[in-house]
Amino acid sequence: MIHVVAGIINKNGKILICQRGEGGVCANLWEFPGGKLEAGETVKECLIRECKEELDVEIEIKGLFTESTYKYPKIEIYFTFFSAEIIRGKPKRKVHKDIRWIVAKELKKYKFCPANKEVIKKLETGNTY
Repeated sequence: MIHVVAGIINKNGKILICQRGEGGVCANLWEFPGGKLEAGETVKECLIRECKEELDVEIEIKGLFTESTYKYPKIEIYFTFFSAEIIRGKPKRKVHKDIRWIVAKELKKYKFCPANKEVIKKLETGNTY
């Protein structure tokens, strides 16, 4: 099982989403910023590192949003989602094809990786982030 940590990054009532690049798993689909937990780091350290590496921003984690598990045909992923805010920097497309700020009701307009289904449902039903 792989442990992935992602952020529901909020700014003025909007959520940051990122589009994966060409090739690989979930190519061109949308996701929330984050990545795989590395040996020796905490889940919070992972999200802070991933946001710095992939978006060139520093974040402040506000709290746990939700946790979920998703089974792809060949792998199972355990997700930890945190609510967070950017405290320094403006998101840059360093590894993603595109990045956007959207309101929760716009989530259905984007094709997300299947593993994000549960967190999207929670966001669409008005759960605070």
